[in-house]
Amino acid sequence: MIAPLLPLQSGGHAHAAGGADPWSVWAFEPVVLLVLGALAVLYARGWWRLRSRGRGDLATIWRAFAFYAGLNILVIALLSPLHNIAYNYLLSAHMVQHMMLGDVATILMVLGLSGPLALFVVPRPVLRFVARPRMRPVLRFVGRPATAFVAWFLVTSIWYFPALYDAALASTFLHWTMQISIILTGFMVWSHIIGIVPHLTMSHAKRSGYAMGLLLVSMIVGKFLFLRDPMYDIYINQPERIFGLSPEADQIRASMLMMSVHMITLLTAATLLIWSHMDRVVAERDSVPELVS
Repeated sequence: MIAPLLPLQSGGHAHAAGGADPWSVWAFEPVVLLVLGALAVLYARGWWRLRSRGRGDLATIWRAFAFYAGLNILVIALLSPLHNIAYNYLLSAHMVQHMMLGDVATILMVLGLSGPLALFVVPRPVLRFVARPRMRPVLRFVGRPATAFVAWFLVTSIWYFPALYDAALASTFLHWTMQISIILTGFMVWSHIIGIVPHLTMSHAKRSGYAMGLLLVSMIVGKFLFLRDPMYDIYINQPERIFGLSPEADQIRASMLMMSVHMITLLTAATLLIWSHMDRVVAERDSVPELVS
């Protein structure tokens, strides 16, 4: 894990105090460190249990690398000076942070948990709890692709309404609610796109269409940011303009970042999935013997 060095700021958000260089301020968040540390330990324990059973093919080195790379990206997004810049100075930096949380980190962690490995990582008491009959309807609802899509749509759009966004920046609780919801909904949709749960996995064609639907939502939200005048007071009223960006230029870059990252991730996933679907269709067609008249 990445260990931040001084200076550290504790509490809900990092702030550059006393004229400190904004790029030198790390956030010290004990709860975040404890949660990420616990995830690292749980993954190592589950990975080793599966591997010790002779299933190294399911607990591979590359899966472990992907998962821990995702955890380190969460550390950078939540504790590094990026957090301070995002909270106090630049909407575009906040968008970079959100893309790291909801896309880059979650994609890597989902890849690291693919297959039966996830069942070995989740603690047994948690598995027993969610296996109870009364929890099954909840699991079925949460596990539906439509539920994940709607949740991702709401999180990706509603948080950027000025009143709610400004409220999130003014409240530690709301801000962490924003960050956690971005991570969770990102994990939900990428679990369906990558298909880590066998009995919930859609066909390649449906997963491709699913990714394209998410991309369309991202384009709409990005256009909303791109076409509007500067909307967020904290960035408008910030006298220190990092990179010399005006509020207008900063907001345009934020919208372009959202659309660009999602075009790279979602469009790539959709293309690979439809390509795989077409390969399968061709293989099935070739396997059927031609009728001789």
